[in-house]
Amino acid sequence: MIPQETINNYISILQNRGQAGFYKKIVGEGIIKSLDIPHPDIEILNLSDNFFILYRRSGDYNYFLIGKVLRRSAHTIYRQLLKLKNAEINIRFLNVVK
Repeated sequence: MIPQETINNYISILQNRGQAGFYKKIVGEGIIKSLDIPHPDIEILNLSDNFFILYRRSGDYNYFLIGKVLRRSAHTIYRQLLKLKNAEINIRFLNVVK
């Protein structure tokens, strides 16, 4: 699952910066991670799913907000990597239909 340190870190960032600041931080970290790992978007999307599971188990609304922002960030990172041609099309993400 998710390490407690990560949970506490994300909750404090969400409370200090709000949803917009948390979103910008995750997108920035994801773009930087793309230099080291091939699919940071999938890693963030999986983390989002884990926060949604944690929300369903505990009922803490902060977990839902974190999962929502992580999912939105993962989609943004995916689209940016597609523009840079560093990613393949993945069915887990939203794609533009031509």
